[in-house]
Amino acid sequence: MIAPTTLILWPPVTAAPLSSAISSILRIPPDRESETARTEAVAAECLVETKRRFHYRRGPRGWQNRRIPPPRSTLSHGDSPPPCPRGVTYSSPMPPTTENFQVDLRGIVEILSHNLYSSPRVYVRELIQNARDAVVARGEHGDLPPVELVVDPVAGALTVRDHGIGLTEADARSLLSTIGASSKREELAAVRREFLGQFGIGLLSCFLVADQIEVTSRSARDPEAQTMRWVGRGDGTFTVSPAPEPLAEPGTLVRVHARSDEAEWVGADRVRRLAGEYANLLTVPITVAVAGDPESPVQVSGNTAPWDLSEDEAADWCEEVFGFDPLASFPLDVPMLGIRGTAFVTGTAATGRGRAGDRVFSHGMSVASDNTQLVPEWVSFARVAIEAGSLGLTASRESLHESSSLATAQEEIGHQVRAGIERLAAGDPEVFQRFVDVHGPSLLALAVAHPEMLEFVARHFIWETSAGDMRLVTMPARITFTTDQREFSTYAPLVHAQGGLLVNGAYADGAEMLRAFNRAQTRLTAREFELPALLKDLPAPRGEDAALAETIGGTARTVLDAFGVAIEVRAFRPVTQLVLHVPGRTAGFTFEEEAEDDPWAELLGGATSLEPADPVDPRPTLVLNLRARAVRALSGGLAPTARADAIRALHLLSLLQAGIRLSAEEQAALAGALETLLVAAATTEHRTEEDRG
Repeated sequence: MIAPTTLILWPPVTAAPLSSAISSILRIPPDRESETARTEAVAAECLVETKRRFHYRRGPRGWQNRRIPPPRSTLSHGDSPPPCPRGVTYSSPMPPTTENFQVDLRGIVEILSHNLYSSPRVYVRELIQNARDAVVARGEHGDLPPVELVVDPVAGALTVRDHGIGLTEADARSLLSTIGASSKREELAAVRREFLGQFGIGLLSCFLVADQIEVTSRSARDPEAQTMRWVGRGDGTFTVSPAPEPLAEPGTLVRVHARSDEAEWVGADRVRRLAGEYANLLTVPITVAVAGDPESPVQVSGNTAPWDLSEDEAADWCEEVFGFDPLASFPLDVPMLGIRGTAFVTGTAATGRGRAGDRVFSHGMSVASDNTQLVPEWVSFARVAIEAGSLGLTASRESLHESSSLATAQEEIGHQVRAGIERLAAGDPEVFQRFVDVHGPSLLALAVAHPEMLEFVARHFIWETSAGDMRLVTMPARITFTTDQREFSTYAPLVHAQGGLLVNGAYADGAEMLRAFNRAQTRLTAREFELPALLKDLPAPRGEDAALAETIGGTARTVLDAFGVAIEVRAFRPVTQLVLHVPGRTAGFTFEEEAEDDPWAELLGGATSLEPADPVDPRPTLVLNLRARAVRALSGGLAPTARADAIRALHLLSLLQAGIRLSAEEQAALAGALETLLVAAATTEHRTEEDRG
């Protein structure tokens, strides 16, 4: 005799597959034909009775692996299951069983915390986003129902209630427990984009602060839908069961129980601040309340976007959010991508080279407060508030998905910022001049990035030069520029005294802008400053000074040859420039070096046998200015030791002027030279006093 067995019926199938299941339960060997036939009969009878007395419902994933009771008219409360053949009984309703996530939950949370989300704070945004998506998905006309956040300080929990589309049990299982396990951020992002509303992964973000999450939901898709309750735990298990307290209306209620060490994240002030930051521009009403405080509900959404405000109101918004009163503002609009925004120009120069970042929204939800993807890098003078429109988000919802659409948007935004600058220059010269005074270097970056702006920047940017502040359009036809601030400070007076113009190109992008402008037009020629080239233009001593220069030069050579330093004596202005240091050079090429391989050499014979060029002295050079009294004094009645030390001191001075750091040996030499000169000066003064006495 076969012992009674509990049978949990599966979705309606034909008798043959059902018989296999029953065979397994009853442990009937498949090779015993009589037993097999009997099993098939049992299965057929059970199937008939089940169809008559019980109803099954096909869900989005096919027939559900559960029993669903029929309408009350078919099976009233207290009805017994249909009779089954001897040896088989039906099961009574069973309590919810604990199941495991079909994912390594701890691994997913690890990915969320270290690779996907920047901070646990995002769980508030994810809950609001899920609730907002559910409300929008329900698609009812008229006013959108509110989303309510309630903080329970006693229980250390946050509850979020929406009146959106709701979840069925099948939704709960697929969205909350079957997220594909992945250890890669890219794969997790792909999974997130695949799921409707990105609900599952968004809800799992709550595990960043909690060990237990409760979801109570009633689907709006089916008027007769039951309220289901899903409880997920940090140990990787979950349960799905009918809710003990059904929801009166469709929607979802999520309750997050914070861990003791993360209780701050469910505090009233923290939740209110985060909700206000994330939901500020959402059209769905979002309220935050504290349990037990009937006066606490505060609406944190529904504010007007800054790009829809008046100029004065937008300036107030900028000061409140970005922390500065804007010098000017430019509207931004890319209709084909649904992008709208405002660029606020700061009244102070940017610190550092990078941009501070922009406030980016997606359909009203805050994405980031420091995003640098939408606005070109050269717009360092402004911060932008902008709606990203149809641009996609990454899995974390904290940045924009890199795409061709994003590149198109950035290019168009850059174009509109350039147009705004030009409008400002034409319409408000006074404000524009303040802009140039504060953000001049940003104009250089603009010109480098967009050659069509070179002429505009040439007309407006003011350069520091050896002749004072000037614009490129007012400079002479030939100029030189330096890429080093110290070099400019050292040689600007010298170049100016010789009648040339040296431009300070040491600004960020300054030299590159000058090179680009030099290539783009023919009126002005800009060359990079080279000290050896300047040396050729310095005048040589004439008349009686020529002999003096020869004497001083010869004396100096005897001292500096030992240090590998060459000597030049010139007479130039300003007289305050005693010396110059010219770095060493490598020998240049001559036609003689090329003649051996020149195919024309044999035909032209000696015509290409030019005299070798004067050999280039590769040593660094000390240039003495004979107009300076200290240099002319080298020919006076100095003791040989004092004269040698004076020449050595002048050489070391030239190194310091050129920005070269002295070695320990050179520092000692300079100290010794100064000591010799001071002692000599003191001795001379003492003798003078004696002579007077």
